Amino acid sequence: MAELSDDTYLPPLEPCLKGENVVLSWKLVASALADPSGHRQSSRAVVDYLTDPLVQSFFTKPGSAFDPPNDRNPHHTTFVKKTAAIQVTPTPNEKYDINLIKEDALWLSKNARINEVAALRVVVIEFQSRPQAQLLGPISNQDVANLREAAGAANAQTTNILPGINITSTLDAAEIQASFEKPDNRKRRIFQTYLDECRYYAATNDYIFTLMLQECLPTSSATDASREIRKSFLEAYGMSPKQPQKSPVDTPTRTFHALITQYLNLLPDSISRSQAAIDTVVEDKDLWTDELHERWIQTWLTQALHRLVIVFQLLVLSNDVFVSAQVAQQWFSLVSAFGFLNQLQGFPEKISDLMVPLQCLVCVTSLSVVNLPRMMAFFEGEVDLNTDDEYLASSSVLEHIHDVLDSTASDSAYAVPVLFAWVPVVHAMFTSYQERAERRDAIQNEKAVENYDSSTQMIPSAGRRNSAGSITTIDKRRYDDFLINKSLDRDYRQIQNLAMAVTDQRHVYDVIAGMCSYLGNTGRAIFSASVGSRMRTTFLDILKVTYPFVGYQAEPIEALLAVLSGGQGYWDLSRANNTLAQQDIVTLALSDNIIVQSYFQQALNRFPYEFLPFLAFCRAFYSSKHLTAENNHELILGLLQKTPTLTFILPDHFIDYQLANEEENSNGFQFLEDYPLVSTKSARKRVAADEESFIIPAGTYGRFIADEGRVVRVEYEHSALALLGKRLDVNLIASKYKLPLGELTMEETSEAITLLATLIRMEYLRTTASGESSPEASDAGLTIVAEASRALSRTKDVISVVCDTMDVLLDGKPETQGLGALVSCLQFLHAVLPICPGRVWSYMSRCAILSNQGQGGRLAKLVGNLDLSAVQLELLMSAVRLFSSLIDSAMSSAVRRKTSTKTNSRQKQSHDIWLGVSDKIVTQICLSVVRAAMDVLESSTTWRLSPLDRMVLVSDVLPIMDKVVFYTFSMDDINTKAFLMSALEPAAKYVIDSFLAPSAGSLRIQPLLVTLVAATQPFGSTIYANKTEAFRTQTEAVLGFARTLVRVANYFDRPSTTVEQQLFKATPFVARVCACHDAFREPAIELLEALVISAGKSSGEPPSLLGYLGPQISRSFLQLLSTLDRPFNQAQEVNAIWRFFSTIVRNRQQWMANCLLTGKTPRDAKNNNGKATETPSSSVLASALERLASITKIEQSETLAILDFITSAQNFWPWTIFILQKNAGFLAELRSFVHNLKPSTLTSKANVRQACNEARIAAYVAEIFAMQLFHLRQIGQADKFANDLTRDLDYYLRDGVAVSGYNRGLHVNFARNFSNQYSGCTLDNFKRTLLEPRPLGVDFYYALGFADKILGFDSGWVGPRNNGFRSEMEKANENLSLVDAQISLYHAWEFLLLELSTCLPSNDTLKKHSLQVAQQCLEANEETQSHDQVFERLAESRVNLALMLVQRVVDSAPSPGDISQLLTALWATVSSVQEPYTPENISLYRTLLKLLYVTLRAQVRSLTQNDASTKRPGSELAAAAVAQTVLSILDKTVASGFRTLVSLVHDSQTTVLPSDFALLNAILQACLCMPGMDQNQTQILNIMASHDAVQAAVSLYSWADRLSDQGDPIYGELSLLFLLELSALPLVAEQLACDGLLNQITSANLAAYLRRANVNPFAESIGLQRCYSIWAKGIVPLLLNILTALGATIAPEVAYVLNQFPTLMQSSVERFEPPDDSRRRDGGDRDYITLLSVSEIHSLALMTRVLGALRANNARDVPAVEWDAAGLSESVDFWIERRKLLRERLLTLGPREAEWRSMPPASERNKARGFESRLEEKVVEQLELVKLVLGEVWND
Repeated sequence: MAELSDDTYLPPLEPCLKGENVVLSWKLVASALADPSGHRQSSRAVVDYLTDPLVQSFFTKPGSAFDPPNDRNPHHTTFVKKTAAIQVTPTPNEKYDINLIKEDALWLSKNARINEVAALRVVVIEFQSRPQAQLLGPISNQDVANLREAAGAANAQTTNILPGINITSTLDAAEIQASFEKPDNRKRRIFQTYLDECRYYAATNDYIFTLMLQECLPTSSATDASREIRKSFLEAYGMSPKQPQKSPVDTPTRTFHALITQYLNLLPDSISRSQAAIDTVVEDKDLWTDELHERWIQTWLTQALHRLVIVFQLLVLSNDVFVSAQVAQQWFSLVSAFGFLNQLQGFPEKISDLMVPLQCLVCVTSLSVVNLPRMMAFFEGEVDLNTDDEYLASSSVLEHIHDVLDSTASDSAYAVPVLFAWVPVVHAMFTSYQERAERRDAIQNEKAVENYDSSTQMIPSAGRRNSAGSITTIDKRRYDDFLINKSLDRDYRQIQNLAMAVTDQRHVYDVIAGMCSYLGNTGRAIFSASVGSRMRTTFLDILKVTYPFVGYQAEPIEALLAVLSGGQGYWDLSRANNTLAQQDIVTLALSDNIIVQSYFQQALNRFPYEFLPFLAFCRAFYSSKHLTAENNHELILGLLQKTPTLTFILPDHFIDYQLANEEENSNGFQFLEDYPLVSTKSARKRVAADEESFIIPAGTYGRFIADEGRVVRVEYEHSALALLGKRLDVNLIASKYKLPLGELTMEETSEAITLLATLIRMEYLRTTASGESSPEASDAGLTIVAEASRALSRTKDVISVVCDTMDVLLDGKPETQGLGALVSCLQFLHAVLPICPGRVWSYMSRCAILSNQGQGGRLAKLVGNLDLSAVQLELLMSAVRLFSSLIDSAMSSAVRRKTSTKTNSRQKQSHDIWLGVSDKIVTQICLSVVRAAMDVLESSTTWRLSPLDRMVLVSDVLPIMDKVVFYTFSMDDINTKAFLMSALEPAAKYVIDSFLAPSAGSLRIQPLLVTLVAATQPFGSTIYANKTEAFRTQTEAVLGFARTLVRVANYFDRPSTTVEQQLFKATPFVARVCACHDAFREPAIELLEALVISAGKSSGEPPSLLGYLGPQISRSFLQLLSTLDRPFNQAQEVNAIWRFFSTIVRNRQQWMANCLLTGKTPRDAKNNNGKATETPSSSVLASALERLASITKIEQSETLAILDFITSAQNFWPWTIFILQKNAGFLAELRSFVHNLKPSTLTSKANVRQACNEARIAAYVAEIFAMQLFHLRQIGQADKFANDLTRDLDYYLRDGVAVSGYNRGLHVNFARNFSNQYSGCTLDNFKRTLLEPRPLGVDFYYALGFADKILGFDSGWVGPRNNGFRSEMEKANENLSLVDAQISLYHAWEFLLLELSTCLPSNDTLKKHSLQVAQQCLEANEETQSHDQVFERLAESRVNLALMLVQRVVDSAPSPGDISQLLTALWATVSSVQEPYTPENISLYRTLLKLLYVTLRAQVRSLTQNDASTKRPGSELAAAAVAQTVLSILDKTVASGFRTLVSLVHDSQTTVLPSDFALLNAILQACLCMPGMDQNQTQILNIMASHDAVQAAVSLYSWADRLSDQGDPIYGELSLLFLLELSALPLVAEQLACDGLLNQITSANLAAYLRRANVNPFAESIGLQRCYSIWAKGIVPLLLNILTALGATIAPEVAYVLNQFPTLMQSSVERFEPPDDSRRRDGGDRDYITLLSVSEIHSLALMTRVLGALRANNARDVPAVEWDAAGLSESVDFWIERRKLLRERLLTLGPREAEWRSMPPASERNKARGFESRLEEKVVEQLELVKLVLGEVWND
């Protein structure tokens, strides 16, 4: 046979030691198989591991995983090969030393006596688990000090910082670390790991056998993974999964018996090891510690326990055959060896907890070996012995069994039930022996009489064959010797004495009941529900077989009830139970005629005379989830509804009956008169007519059933449920009624109400589990309520009766039984809450158990003791659970309370179950509930409770407050009037104020701290699954509640410094919790994440997480998290870890962030001599890059989480950019991934979620690329990477801009239909808030989980074919997820594209891409999808992007075709804006106009350059199209817009700004610059005239002084600039002159300001400066244009206007006087020269020259203009000649001139002339032109 590969069992060492791979330890495997959710066992790693042939060989050969070393096994060879230099780096490095690992493995092999490979595996597991070991190690002084402060005990000297927890520490963190690294401590950890592995290997073995034999794992339902594992193991054991497991002596039975022998052979070793001291087995003295000794005992006892479970299950499934004599002998020899179990009581808890499980196992295994059912069947002749090897055929084995049981039962309780079972076995042997002896004697006598031949053989009878007493078996049987040797053949008294001793002295029934209380599905259950049910079945067999001997008595009845219930109560009904119907003990008991007839029927016959047994049986039977109509469902409910008999005591005074059937001597009688069971004492008061009267009619037969007294059983069919309801009712005022059945005692009242609660609850659970809707679930329970209320008056029902009973109990001072009845009432209220919520809420509003209307609640008084009795604790638990259900009910009914009952015509319920319950009542009760929960929480640390009870209490109380806060603030807007959770709001605020108020003390936080500290002590039991679940639930509840508190504080920006500081101080324990159990990791991480986010928002320096954790804990914690849930790789947990890492990087946790990014703590970095040049491979950043190197192979959700971490690192820690640059493969992989993405439109049709993820991934990738480009650009190395990127932009170019995923029709129709269906709410009520992260998917935007609970009452929510509103909400969430992802993609693409265009300004491909994207932005905005604020912001962002892109392309000569295409798209967008100057549109419209201006300028440039070059075919046609577009712009945007602005500027609250006019002026200028526009003057003139634009401008000018902003008449300048642009067209200029523009300029109020003396560019007043601008920029060039257009016709008016402003004319000359001119009177503005003043004199020089020429021909009409041209000419010469002085005195006005001053001259010629700036160049050129003009004038 080929050697099996061990790469799965022990992978290659180097990756494991480097942390790249994780060895799947037995502990991890066992934890995965015990995972209640079933997620971890479904991991591919677990499935592959358990289906590996080598691993399976460790189960088919039990115990072989830790075989001792020997020469025949190849372990040594494998060890050498695994540790060879070719496999592992032989030299020590910073991570591991293989030589040390080899030494440790050989050391462990020697001391543990296991093979080298197993030892090596243990050593590697210990190596990999060191972070967990450090986190779970000793607590440092620093941690204790922090905990003291958090608990408010900073000044306390006691070690009892927290109630119930003793915390001491004498070492600081550094000393603990040094101790941890010592060799002897390392070896102890290795040995401890070995013991743990042994224990979990045994547990895994147990779980696998449970899976094989019970078809599912112990704590979870069957999954595809578990079925695959089961099939593989069955094949490994040679059994087909389809093969029946119940056929005599077939392959499974033989296999089972062979396995039983194998495991029994292993048990002595486990037992002997547990009894031996560790120092007698282990050589190394360093291991001789008390702690390891305890772990040693625990390990081998646990191993024995799990092997016993396997043996028991094998015995049960092979009970169709007796075990062999060898097995029986071997087992009962072991039973005697288990005598030490009683001594475990005094050991530490982890050992003493194993005592009861082992005792139970020894007992049930012994019973299974005895095989009582088959034994009785054998003696009754129903079966034969199949082989001679069965133990019943061996007298010596029987003697051994008898001796062992007789000797051990005296001091070992676990042997008592076995001895009890042995009694009927011995009795059957004795009976058989006596029968055969008598028959032998009779035959011998017959022989003597008949004197027949002695050789004649006896002929077998043809009758039924009896293997024990037929004629053919009169011969000696093999067990006869046993009877003879034990003197049991003649004396029956021995057997009787044995039976009496077992029942009377050793209390066998109490022992059975006690054991069964641990074998159910309760909080203290030892085993899984399926195994526990099978174990209880063995006790059921005892009670069934011993019934003929014992009869119907109280003790066996109580024992049977314990067997059936397994200790389960009402609150256990809702527990998960994966027991199959064929394994369920209740199903088996109801199918057993002996049990039903002997016990249940007897209890029925005695009811209600014996009140409790029958009801208890009904409750126990009805508690099974497998009880259906097909298997005796009607037997229970039917009997309760139609009970055939009634047993009671006939009063002595009743004589109206006669004896009947006296000849049969049956004690029968017949009623002669009607006999009422309930009647009033007062003759005046009768039973109401509407009440059902329980009257036994005359003629009814009955029978006296007792020799003494008048106990009768009457044949009277009635409803026991109705009678119970009636008796509970009259019991409240029993003194007013005659009650032949008697009053109900407190115990009977409690039992009756508990039965009703159980019936209603089980009906509800069954109907909801079957998937039926809320109405059907309610109907089933209401049927029982109606039946129990049938006999009550019309104004009452059983609910009101129970409420009245509860009121009576609360008003008095209930004793123990009264408290029990109170518990039953609370359970009943909990049961009816889902079906009659209105009734429960109405009652709770007046119930005294809660504080109402200023009165304190009775609950606090009932449980006010420090030591709570069992019933007080049950009362407390019941109240808390009812309170929790009330909170759930308040949430789930939020819509139903407001919605009409006619929501669905198919709904069966005709009444409103919430009738009469107002929101005020719900609010009041919820507030009272939260206050009560707060009181319980504060008191929980003072009550003396068992650890389990405390865990259950905390895990029940905290979720009440957590749910109140979470339900209230996780969806809907709390500030709206229609807030859905308004009823919970006061309660939620009370919780928040209690914990977050500055005055909140430490008392309320203490229970949380107690739990966190306790959670760091791992509950490492492989049994007690429900106790482990309670431990886990409690810890998760604390972590979840703390997380919610911090998140709510963040959500409301509420200072939470007190709680935040307390939790920060407790963070070392939160971090330790992560190592305790995998289930704690995610909630603990989320709590730390919330704390870090909260701290990051503070204005000061945030608390340092690393500082509070300390360097050692931080390192271990990060090492633990950096495994990223390997080997299970659960996506949810991995994503939570990455999200936590991203949070650390983003929120000012610099030290912890450095740890993540560098892999070193600050102390490590300090100890490092040289600075690391690259990130170590152990850093989280390196792990992220490594994971993304295979981006296509990992889950997309994990890819998103990793990319979020990397982008966060880039954004907040820029030096990480260089790490990424060095990893070229990472960037190449990202480029490849994006390059290969399919279009989003195609992907979303097939899989919306995938399209979301791809868009989001592409967004992160774009952000990474953009950051890379930015930093590469700083160092001048961006070109290559940018050029490479341009080849991989297809996905972005297709999907980067258009958010095409939004399905507007879906959302509009869904919202409308939803509001119509649910009139009490709108879809907005289900919008999720930012309280918690919102992952993309079906629960992204609308709270689908809440909607399921709130709207589940309506069948239309799910729909008949899952096509209801739920599917619509899923679609809406997925669609909005896609939209969100695409918006993120757009912003990232925007960032990347702008960076690319900066890096590659001259790249032709990128230019085309930029124009393409700009056009896409405009086209996307045209398709208006929603008026939601998000889309409005997106539209504005798109326009801004287009603007920036076009601005960058403008200067690079784009082709006219591209620009005209863009202009067409842009104009379509601009023209589509309706009412552009409204407040909601104006911001976007301004950006569009800016883009329009830039595009027009680009179009002008491209057409101008095109004209200058060769004209292409069709260019004229294109130019004509552009001209038409420009005319449309002039019409709709410029003229109409200007007119609109002028009208709006007069509004008092206008949003119009002067920049809006300036923008239109700029667009007008660009339009008029378009080539060929001079040919369209007439059209332009008509356009302006149609909108009256000129008149509007003139009007604006005339109003400019009154519209001034803080004295600035800016609108005067803007209006004139508008007219100035128009005046460039001669026809328009002529029209302006004809309209009297010049007269309006001089007659406006503004003219008076212009005539003032101090108007200049440097005036102190902004108004005077603006007046100068109006003159120089507006009036002067406007006059020049008009003069140019009309010439001599307009010359007189122009000259007249100039002469109207003599001051301005004079100052224009004086401004240029030389500095040393003696005529200068005042420096002022003459000290500086501006470009505007030069332009002014240039225009004036031109006009004066023209006017002078015209005046020469017409001096009469054209007046002289007073302007010193000669003086100005000299001044100009002065400045031209003194350029240095000019340069010094040159002053900029505005940003553009400042930019020109910093720019070099435009022409090389001017550079050669000595010009230093563009501004200087422009000024000198204009001065030279002025000189030229003035020179000509002067010469003239």
